[in-house]
Amino acid sequence: MKWHITTWLCLAVLATAGQTRPANSGLYAIWYRDNYELLNVPYIVGGQIMVQWHDVEPEAGRYDFSSIGQELKKLRALGKRTTIQINGNLKPAWLFASVPYYLEKLSVQVRDKAGTLMYWHPRHREAYTNMLKAFAGFLAQSPERDALIGIRLNFNAIGTEHFPVPKDAQNLAKWIVPPGAQLGPPWSPDEVAAYEKAVVDTFVNHLAPHAKIFVRNNVNAKIAEQYRSLFETGKLAWFHTSSEAEPRSRGLERQYRRFFDDCRSGKTVGYAEPWASAWGDHGKTDHRSCSPPQWNYWRTLIDLHCGVSFLALYANDLAVAVTGRYRVNQNHYDEAKDRRGYQQEFEAAFRFAAKYVGYHASPETSPGAWVAFRENHVALATNVPSVQDRQLSSFTGDYNFLMERLPDQTVGVHNIGPENQRQGAWARVLAPGGNLQLRLDARFAASWKGGKVCVTYLDQTGDAAGSFQLIAGGARLTVTPNGSGRWQTAELALPAGPLATGSSGAHLTIVAGPGPVCLHMVEVSRN
Repeated sequence: MKWHITTWLCLAVLATAGQTRPANSGLYAIWYRDNYELLNVPYIVGGQIMVQWHDVEPEAGRYDFSSIGQELKKLRALGKRTTIQINGNLKPAWLFASVPYYLEKLSVQVRDKAGTLMYWHPRHREAYTNMLKAFAGFLAQSPERDALIGIRLNFNAIGTEHFPVPKDAQNLAKWIVPPGAQLGPPWSPDEVAAYEKAVVDTFVNHLAPHAKIFVRNNVNAKIAEQYRSLFETGKLAWFHTSSEAEPRSRGLERQYRRFFDDCRSGKTVGYAEPWASAWGDHGKTDHRSCSPPQWNYWRTLIDLHCGVSFLALYANDLAVAVTGRYRVNQNHYDEAKDRRGYQQEFEAAFRFAAKYVGYHASPETSPGAWVAFRENHVALATNVPSVQDRQLSSFTGDYNFLMERLPDQTVGVHNIGPENQRQGAWARVLAPGGNLQLRLDARFAASWKGGKVCVTYLDQTGDAAGSFQLIAGGARLTVTPNGSGRWQTAELALPAGPLATGSSGAHLTIVAGPGPVCLHMVEVSRN
C-alpha cells in the first residue's frame, strides 16, 4: 500500500500550540539481552527489539519475522512499548553468492566473516528493499503492533550505520565477483545517495502506513528536504545513536540541531540513544571529560534540551541505578565496595529525566521548567583531534527546558565540585554583587498554580564561599553557605497564580552577596 504526502497532510496535522505530551514518552532500556528485570524499573516505559537481517531472511525471498512477533508479544504483556530495528551487522549469507564483496571488514560494525558486501550493487539494494516490503506485510497483520512506538530506519549498507568506502577498497579489481554475478558500478557519493533514497522511499511508502518511522538524523540533506512535510506533520520522526554530554564535533552538532529544530518545536518526535555508556564503553572505550555520574546526567540534559521524547538508556548504565554495579571491559564499579554514591546519582539523573521527557512542547502541562548552567565553545572530546572540528556554534551555552537565562556577566566553568556528584561537569559563576535573571516560557508562567523553585549551588568554603538571594513571585530566600564543599539545593515556595515578570522581563532573579556564587541549576516545579 502506498501512502502519498497529500494523504498524510490530511491525516497527520500536529498542532504546536497547546499540544499534549507525545504518547509513550519516557525512558527506554536498550541492550539488556534477556535481563527483563530492568524493564520493571518504575521509570522505564519500554524496551528494544533488535534482530539481524541475516536472521529474518535465511534464504533469498524466504522471510521469518517470528522472533520479532514473539518479542512484541512479550513486551506488550509486560505493558511496555518498544522500537524495532533490523540491523545489518550480519547480512544474509546467500547474498555473498550473488553480490560482489570485499574480503576485509570495512567497518567495525561488519560481523560477516566473509567480508563486506557491495551495498550499492543493484542486487543488494533490491534484496534489502524487498525484505522491508515483506516486513511491512508482517506488521500489517500483527495483533501486537500497538506496542510499537516506531521503527528505526537502518540503511544496513556497511554494517548498520556506515557508508564510506576507504580509497584503497574503491578499486573494483579488489572485489570478489561470485559466479554468475556482475561487478557493479564504482563507489561514489552519487551511488550512496541513490541507495539512501531507495531505502527511505521504501520505508515511507510501505512501512510508514503501519508505524511511525524514526529516520537517522544524519540522512542526506536532499532526502530530508524531500520529506520535509512529513517531518513537519509528525509522520516521520528523528533518531540517532550519538547522544553524549555535548556534541563531539561541528559535524555532529548539525545532527543534534535536527532534533532541536523539529522535535523541541513540537513538529515531530525524537528518539535518542547514547553513543556509549557513561564510562565510554561501546565495544571500545572512549575518553570521558568528566566522571561517569556527571556524563550520564548531562547526556540526559542535552537530550531533554533538544526535545527528545524517547530517551534510551544503556542497560549497563541503568544497572548502576538499579543494582549499584557496573562491569564492562576494564571499567568496574560496585557501590557496596567503592561506596562513592554513584548509584544514587544515576538513580536521581534517571528520575529527573523521566519527570520531564516529552514535555518540551507542552508548557501548560509540564511538571516544571529548568535551566542547567554551562558554557563551552570547543567540544572536550579528545577522539576528535582537530580543535577546528570541535568548534561548536549551537550548543555552547546552557541546556534549558521552558526557561532561559537572560544575558548577564556570569562565567562558565568546567569540572567543579566533587566527582561523585552528578552536577559539576559544567556550571556558571556569578560575581560578587552580580545578578542572574531567568525568564519562564510565557505559557508555563500563565498556567502556574503554585509550587516551588529550587536552586542548586556549590556550597564552597573560604573566600570562594558566597551567599545569595533568590527572588521570585514576590517571595525572597537568603542562602548562606556552610562550607560542605558539595552541591546543595535550596528551595523557595512560590504562591499560586500566574507568575509575573519584573521590569527586566525576568520571572526569577539571583543576587550574589559579597562573594562569588557557583550555580548549577534553577528548577521551577509545580505542586
